[in-house]
Amino acid sequence: MDSDDEIEIIGESSSRPSCAGPTLCQLCDMNFDSENLSELQRHQHYEAHFNSSSSKQPSSDKFRKPAIPKDLFKPRSFPLPLRKKLADEFWYPTLSRPPPDNCCPGLIPLLKHALKKSHTKGNTRRAVLCYESATHISIEAFDRKWGCGYRNFLMACAALMDQQIQNIYFALLDDPFPPGVRNLQRWIEAAWKEGYDREGAKDLEGHLVETQKWIGTGELYTAFTSRGVPSQLIDFDLSKCEKGIQVLIDWIVQYFSPPNSKQGTVTDVLRGASPVIATNKMPLVLQFSGHSQTIVGYEISKNGDTNLLVFDPSRPPRSSMRRAAIAGPSSVVWEQSRTNLMLQSVMHSTSNGRSSKLKRPSSSSDLQRHKRTKSSESDDDIVVVEDSDDTPKNGQGSRVSPGQTQPFTLDPTNVVNHFRLSMSKLKRKQDYQILYFPMTDPWSIEKRNERKIVTSISGC
Repeated sequence: MDSDDEIEIIGESSSRPSCAGPTLCQLCDMNFDSENLSELQRHQHYEAHFNSSSSKQPSSDKFRKPAIPKDLFKPRSFPLPLRKKLADEFWYPTLSRPPPDNCCPGLIPLLKHALKKSHTKGNTRRAVLCYESATHISIEAFDRKWGCGYRNFLMACAALMDQQIQNIYFALLDDPFPPGVRNLQRWIEAAWKEGYDREGAKDLEGHLVETQKWIGTGELYTAFTSRGVPSQLIDFDLSKCEKGIQVLIDWIVQYFSPPNSKQGTVTDVLRGASPVIATNKMPLVLQFSGHSQTIVGYEISKNGDTNLLVFDPSRPPRSSMRRAAIAGPSSVVWEQSRTNLMLQSVMHSTSNGRSSKLKRPSSSSDLQRHKRTKSSESDDDIVVVEDSDDTPKNGQGSRVSPGQTQPFTLDPTNVVNHFRLSMSKLKRKQDYQILYFPMTDPWSIEKRNERKIVTSISGC
């Protein structure tokens, strides 16, 4: 079995069909899918809105909104969304259109492969990742100085609207208008008017729409609660915790780790043997003084330390990494050390019927060049070769998607380092707050009313 190409999904599952709704016009709710509109026709449709003096709603027989049980969603009035800016385009994995430049799907499978390479090199003992369709969404020019909280919210929504455990979440988050930076501001203001988080509304002076005000996990909790999507806040005051930062790390590890099975099945054995696994856990939002990030997993390094793996909205992946993530791990050639190149050369020579004996180095300097320095964590001189598990059986080079002229070349160490958040950096702060999603049934109106005051649970 080719373990490097296989994604293992652990946790709850659902046999219910996907609830991903149709692609609707964000101004009049026309169903683009049922009308079979091309990308150009959709663009012209929006231009017709923008060039007209007003946008009218089509008759109800022209479109159909996602169905929401009446006991889960109370009818209420919302301010109509303003003209949608191109820089505030929300995207999630099940949409048919290509992702905007600030959205990067496919990073979890890519990171999973990179972590396996890191494990092979001895730098990673074990790693656990979140739901593999999690998408990195970065800030843009218009929200560069204040948008981290909003972008973490969009990353959470992108995962919640794609997962299959609670399909109804899609309708709760997409209706009456979908997530977005400015739309989130409307969500929060609408929640304030219904009595949610009066303290937060007072702190932000009751006005958020079209401002550049920062928001945190408290406001995200209010937004999700008002829509009926269950979430929970956990506080960590490390100055009061005897174990310090380890308390936060332990909670995150426990959240992502699969439950221990009482039966020793074959699946359990294989699961325990796999050093890097993907789960169906939703990402976490980590808030601390001055910034927030999305946690997508954790890694145990070779020295036993635990590093968090995060999507930072202020730190988008490099263009080469983004293209490789969208194309898929099979389109990547991973850089390897000179030692692995020598080993593969010997194996290749043997397979061709030539002698498998290694030539004796002609001098001590030659011997020194062939030694691997164990004290260094990095590889020796880097050269580009293919892993045996990424090499196609026909022997015609690396697996490249149709139309791609050459494979993407990435260093697995650089890929993992881009997402690592070490314990030493975490120790610089004392107060943390986590927003997580228990993936339970949607909250009824009564349960929402009970949570209008923002509360949290102490993590230590």
